[in-house]
This record gives sequence, C-alpha cells and structure tokens, in this order.
Amino acid sequence: MDLNKLITELSAASGIGHISEVKEVAKNYLSKFSKITDTENYLLAEIGEGKHLLMLEAHLDEVGMIVTDISDDGFLTVTNVGSIDTRFLPSMPVKIYGKEVIKGVFTSVPPHLKKDNAVPTFDICKIDTGRKNIKEMVSLGDYVLFDYAPTKLLNGKITSKALDNRAGMAAVIAAGEKISQMKLPFKVCLLFPSGEELGLRGARVGAFTATPEKCISVDVSFGDCPDVPPAKTRKLGSGAMIGVSPILSRGIYKRLEAVAKQKDIPYTLEIMGGATSTDADVISLTKSGIPTGLVSIPLRNMHTPCEVVSISDVQTVANLLAEYAKEEK
Repeated sequence: MDLNKLITELSAASGIGHISEVKEVAKNYLSKFSKITDTENYLLAEIGEGKHLLMLEAHLDEVGMIVTDISDDGFLTVTNVGSIDTRFLPSMPVKIYGKEVIKGVFTSVPPHLKKDNAVPTFDICKIDTGRKNIKEMVSLGDYVLFDYAPTKLLNGKITSKALDNRAGMAAVIAAGEKISQMKLPFKVCLLFPSGEELGLRGARVGAFTATPEKCISVDVSFGDCPDVPPAKTRKLGSGAMIGVSPILSRGIYKRLEAVAKQKDIPYTLEIMGGATSTDADVISLTKSGIPTGLVSIPLRNMHTPCEVVSISDVQTVANLLAEYAKEEK
C-alpha cells in the first residue's frame, strides 16, 4: 500500500456532517480486504472470522463550519463545528457545500485600519464569495470547510487540513491490510466513526454495534513545535505515542510497549491523568466496558488547515497495530 498516496487522498477528501467524501476514499481501499458496513454514524470493516474480536478505531470527521446567516450584500456568517483556532481565520480560503461547491475566502481587516490586536472571531470574520446572489446557491445550515490541498514537505513530512484524524485513519487502514494477510484465528474489525469533534458521538454507537473484546483507538496528539512545552509534545519522527491513563487498559498499554520493544518499533509514552479527549474515552465505557488502548501520531498545528505529520510515524503506528494483532491470543 502506498501510504503517502493514502494519506493524501484521505486528507484531501471532505468529511463533516452528511458530507462524506472521505468514506468513499476509505471504502476504495477497504473493499480489497474486508467486508464493509456503511451507516450514518460510522464505517465498519470486518476482517476474518471467529468469536474473538479486536477492534482498531480512528475517527473520520474533521473540524469545519456551518452557515448561520447570509447578508443581503452576499457575505456569509458561520460558526464552528468542532474546536477551531480562530487566530488564523482572516483571508483563509474555504469551500461552501451549497447547491454546488462554491469557493470563498474569509474577510480580513487591513493592518492599517485595525484598531486593536484582538483575536478574530466568527462574528467578525465573514466569508466573501464574490457573489451577490449567494442566497440562491447557499442556505442556512450548509457546511463549510477549509480549502487547503495536501502538500509534501521535506524529510518525509506532509501538511494538510484534516490530518486530525486522516493520519490515524491511514494507519488503521494500512494495519488492516497487513492483518488481512495473516489469516488470524479471530475476527478483527476496523471502526471509522464520525462525530468525534462533536463529543465522540459515532464511537459510542459504533462500538456498541461491534462490541469488541478489546479496542485500540488511533488519533493524533501534540507534536514538537517552537513555543510549545516540550514535556507535552513528542518529536515528529519519534514513532508511535502509546497512551497511558487511568481510564485506558493497563494490560493493552503494557502489551503494546512489549511488542514495540520486541519488534524494535520506535515509540514514546504519552502520560495522561484522566480523560484522553479521544474516542477511547467512550469506547472504554460501552456496554459492560471494553478494555481500550490508545496509540497517537505526533501532529503540529492541531485544528488548523495546515496540520503537519511525518509519514514515518503513520507507518510506525500501522506496523505496531499489525504486530499487536499477530501476537494477540
């Protein structure tokens, strides 16, 4: 599997609310080695047969916006869908999913006219489409996404919108392909829920449906960057971030670490005092409780259109998941 191509295609696709281009990209890959179930809240791929069920999970939705007002002079007001850093809003290009996909750009006050250095908000920044008849093409409640194409950086890194969590999706899909070639004596399922950015919604119903005996969630976490506390980040290129938290399964965390050491897979530990702010939080509480682990990918510029990951870290996480499944009893 060409991992760079997979990440590029996943991150370029849209995935918010009923806009589910990313599902179609994922299904093109998953259909080659798994049985797929597609619902409004999640995409589920099953590999193999048997009673024992290991689930690998990564959410598919991205942060975006929704139209709340349309002025008579053609400007759109939006509010956030998920947590968005509004400091970068002025002049950002967007796509509006109305009756057709329309290009737009956030307005920006010239520095010569600014009265203060206040952080811009969605109430202040409007979207300009250049069209006065915009009400004929856009309605209240239409979704808006940042319009940034994936771009290769030096040393095997990539920048794009939605790498949170398309990088995690890519790792799970790549791991699934490896697992499908192992012919394991138990079933493995891959869950890609929506609504993580809105309160972990899809993971609740997806895990309830699949009811695995164990789960490993895959998400992104804080990568190293100037002015960010080093103790709270991990370097891009340092490998898989294995989560350690009171709400995560200690048995799974220890097993992940043991496999990483045995197979010489690069990793670091990510220590959390409680909630992980990932789908693992609700999966671990599903039905009578599902033992859940967490593996994350270091990412810079979280919840912006210019997130950055290292392809090698995504591959490392995929290798760790596949090796864990191989060692599972």
